[in-house]
Amino acid sequence: MNTTLFLSVSIDGLIADQQGIPAFPDGAWEDWCALVNDTGNVIAGRTSFEQLQGDPMNDQTASALHPQHKIVLSTRDIDVGDSGWQHARSPAQALSMLEEAGVNEAIVGGGRAVAHAFMQAQLIDQIVIDLQPVAFGSGTPVFGDTIEMASLKLLNTTPLNEDALRLRYQVLR
Repeated sequence: MNTTLFLSVSIDGLIADQQGIPAFPDGAWEDWCALVNDTGNVIAGRTSFEQLQGDPMNDQTASALHPQHKIVLSTRDIDVGDSGWQHARSPAQALSMLEEAGVNEAIVGGGRAVAHAFMQAQLIDQIVIDLQPVAFGSGTPVFGDTIEMASLKLLNTTPLNEDALRLRYQVLR
């Protein structure tokens, strides 16, 4: 299985502002959702899952995200109820769930803890970064904690609009 880490990142390397909100410009969420929806799956963290649940203000935001397979990764017990999400306790378990469903490419797409866990386990094959035209100054860094150095090879760049750029890297092992 090919595993892709998919991130929207500010120019200063953050995935969310000081309040933990990924306050990116208009269109960034839709671009992110389009790739996730096209692939048909996403693995996200508990915080990302909770941000999409239970808040009527998030109904429109959550409705843009509709892959067939949605997995929330957390070592804590989580009640996913009838949300359409499944719960996995480890990166390996999440990938196993997708493999059992016949998925060939996994999209890891939500939160620093999830990005960190997959990178630490050396389970990421590609990294896609949507570089957004905003600087938060402070907030949530991509990996949240130190990871072992990863060497990357730039595969391609694609303009998303006149201000944002998508970068695709292969993780070299």
